[in-house]
Formats: sequence, structure tokens, C-alpha cells
Amino acid sequence: MKKITIYDRYYGKNEHQVLEIFIDENGNLVFEGYDIGDFVKEYWGDSDYEYWLSIKAEHVLTVLLSLIKECFDKGLFKNDSEFRSWLEKNGIPSNFQSWV
Repeated sequence: MKKITIYDRYYGKNEHQVLEIFIDENGNLVFEGYDIGDFVKEYWGDSDYEYWLSIKAEHVLTVLLSLIKECFDKGLFKNDSEFRSWLEKNGIPSNFQSWV
């Protein structure tokens, strides 16, 4: 399944943080990340730290709808036209219908 990189950050010479998300074979939403560098060694005692956060498939649509609502609440999208433009910009197919 396709992974999407949320962030891939480098700090200084040897510090690196990555967070990716994907839907696994069971429909769960999985956040998969790792941190590498001196800051990790100072905190965890090892130079790398890997972690996962999983949201069960039955809750994924609730997460999606809540995130979309929050995007509108915070003004990322002012209206549905801006949301449709965002879908288009990201290559996400949609179907718009209207009636007057």
C-alpha cells in the first residue's frame, strides 16, 4: 500500500526524523516513524528510535471526517470550492454535482 511522508527532517549533521502514514492490509491507519541522532541517544540511550501508532479500521473514517472538519474550522479551506481545488491539486478524483 502507498505510504505518504508526513515529514522527513534533518537537523545538523547527524539528526534525522521521519514520519510516514499508510493504510495496512487490514484497513488500519498506521503512523510509522523513526528518529536518529544524538538527541535520541541522550534521551533513550540508543542512537535510533522507531515507533508506530495504529488506528483500527473501524475508526479511520471518523479520523478522516474529523480532520476535514478541523481543516474548515481552522480556515485551511474557507468553502467547498477550495476543498475541491485541493483535491484536484493533489490528483484525488472527485465528482461534483449541483442543481439550480
